[in-house]
Amino acid sequence: MLSYASWRDIETREVSDLTWIVFGSFGLLMDVYEVATGRLNLLHTAGPILLSTLLSFLLGYLGLFGGADFKAFVILALLQPYPPGLITPALKVTSVIYPLTIFSNSALAGASFAFVLLIRNLYAAQRGLSLFVGHESAPLWRKFIILISGMKVRMDQVRGPPFQYPLEIPFDDEDNSRKLILMPDIEDDEEALEVFDKLKETGVEEIWVSHTLPFIVFILFGFISALVIGDIALSILKWILSS
Repeated sequence: MLSYASWRDIETREVSDLTWIVFGSFGLLMDVYEVATGRLNLLHTAGPILLSTLLSFLLGYLGLFGGADFKAFVILALLQPYPPGLITPALKVTSVIYPLTIFSNSALAGASFAFVLLIRNLYAAQRGLSLFVGHESAPLWRKFIILISGMKVRMDQVRGPPFQYPLEIPFDDEDNSRKLILMPDIEDDEEALEVFDKLKETGVEEIWVSHTLPFIVFILFGFISALVIGDIALSILKWILSS
């Protein structure tokens, strides 16, 4: 399920609802069967599913999750509400609520992409790319956030929504100045296209864009690493507390 959804997320940033309906149905049937036969406790099964659903809904409401990401975590909770009995993770540490281990590992993987962007942008600067031409007066903290959340691309190479959204907007039409922004509106593709068109009209050759992450790829990593490695964040916390 996650392999197929990851491929669709990379290609189109969209995953058909049928994917989640089919696999979610299998997960629900398995959970009902195992509770009915006494192999699982109803509370221990329903608890992780409800908590994962509420957490995913909250993050989706805050705009930190896309619709497919929300559905992926809910269906994963249905399919794997508890640690598998046949696999012992290398770290031997998982959350009491197993879907939280998958969520935690996925979040760490997604956050690590910031380091990839930082290295890419610093390497581009070393090769002579002027990163903040026209934004010299922007505060350092804003520039740093841009360095770890965006990438500078040539205007003629901008892919646009749903893959890229502008991290700068026209500020003054008279002098063609631009302003860096930290949170692009990824819900309004038409507005993003209008911003790109306006920036193109100013004659700027390179702009900062936010490259949307195919987050289901990181969820796939989170799921596999939870099975093989265990809860990475919880293991680090345990090591710190025991030091």
